[in-house]
Formats: sequence, structure tokens, C-alpha cells
Amino acid sequence: MLNAEQAAQGLNMSRGFAYKIIQEMNEGQIKRGRAVVKGRVRSDHFEARFFAGDEDARL
Repeated sequence: MLNAEQAAQGLNMSRGFAYKIIQEMNEGQIKRGRAVVKGRVRSDHFEARFFAGDEDARL
């Protein structure tokens, strides 16, 4: 699980924007009936969304 600070570092963005991305990703997971942890996102889900096909860019 990644927190906003880790997501922000991985994407080179502000922590506030990373929180928004995490919130959007978690809303999608909730719609699929999956459990989420507020303020955190599964690292595999995050990497698949932002680094799909780029093995060198993995966190």
C-alpha cells in the first residue's frame, strides 16, 4: 500500500494532487466492491495505472 507521499514521489507531483488521485482510484475500487484504506492505494493497482509496460519505472 502506498500513501500520498510515496505516490507523489513516484509521479513527481505535489502530495495534495496525489491525495486526489488516490481518492479517485479508491472510488473506482469501491464501485467494484473492493475494500480500500482511506489515504492509501494498492501499489500494484497504482503501478499498473501509471507505469503499465514500463518495467524500469516501477516504484
